[in-house]
Amino acid sequence: MQENIEKISKLANFPIVLFASVMGIGGLSLAFKKASVAFNHQAFLAWSAFIFAFLAFIIFTLLFVCYGAKILYHFKAFKADLTHQVKINFLSSVPISMLIITAFWSDFISKESGFWWVILGSFYVASALQLILSLYVMSFWFRESMKSSLLSPAWFIPIVGNLIVPLSGTFINAPKDILLFFFSIGCFFWIILSAMIMQRLIFEQSLETKFIPTLFIFIAPPSIFVLDFHSLFQIHSILSLMVYFIALFFVLLLLFLGKIFSKLSFAPSWWAFTFPLCAFSIASFDLFITYKFEYFYGFLGILALILALFAVFFISYKTLRAVANGDIFKEH
Repeated sequence: MQENIEKISKLANFPIVLFASVMGIGGLSLAFKKASVAFNHQAFLAWSAFIFAFLAFIIFTLLFVCYGAKILYHFKAFKADLTHQVKINFLSSVPISMLIITAFWSDFISKESGFWWVILGSFYVASALQLILSLYVMSFWFRESMKSSLLSPAWFIPIVGNLIVPLSGTFINAPKDILLFFFSIGCFFWIILSAMIMQRLIFEQSLETKFIPTLFIFIAPPSIFVLDFHSLFQIHSILSLMVYFIALFFVLLLLFLGKIFSKLSFAPSWWAFTFPLCAFSIASFDLFITYKFEYFYGFLGILALILALFAVFFISYKTLRAVANGDIFKEH
């Protein structure tokens, strides 16, 4: 009887934030894929990309089944996630994960194959879900009395997740107007939220310990902007370079603040370390490919990829330990 109660409580407390692990591992697959292109399609880089892509798909499937069971058997717990001022921001990690997986595999599926329709369907379902969640979260912010103490970079996820849509959509030649629609939403709210969050970080109390890893999310929006700009307009310009250097500044700033992160106790929010580093690595390799003799970008891409790889392995180890001892299913 006690075992059944424990199983029920674990399923009811299944954390939505775990989908950020798919973002991190899927981000690694895209980073290795871009590195392979940058360094003449080296076999090791290409195979690494496929390994992490398969791993991301398997983990996404497992998490999707588990969270689907939570919705089915513990709908009240799911509703609590929908109205939680922190957890609500991680709901968009589900469509973002789908878009990242789609972005990887779309290059390897023939348009004559039946699997191509799976890729197309996945992209459009994920994009629609991303839009719905953006509208829902924004309306939630307007309706509810939000606490400024809970404002953190995690708020970027449901809004700036719109920037992932063009990143994925260009691989399948989605209509440009649709991609520009999501790109515009992402850019607009990225700028607004950046100002709000910076004001909160500078002039109000510091972040709670469990939210400190989300500071890495500052790296993601400018990095993804660089990739979107290139894919949408087929060029890099002074604007995309300026935005890239904003991302670089945040990388340097967070490395400078390294002591803060070394003192943290593990929480699922640690996965916030991973995808932003992957996004910066991909943006760096993209610039390296464009500007062949600018080895500076290649070096930064390699450095970010190594950091992301270390973060994914270390946090995966911590997560598996937390799953084994049940800590992952406790409130964080």
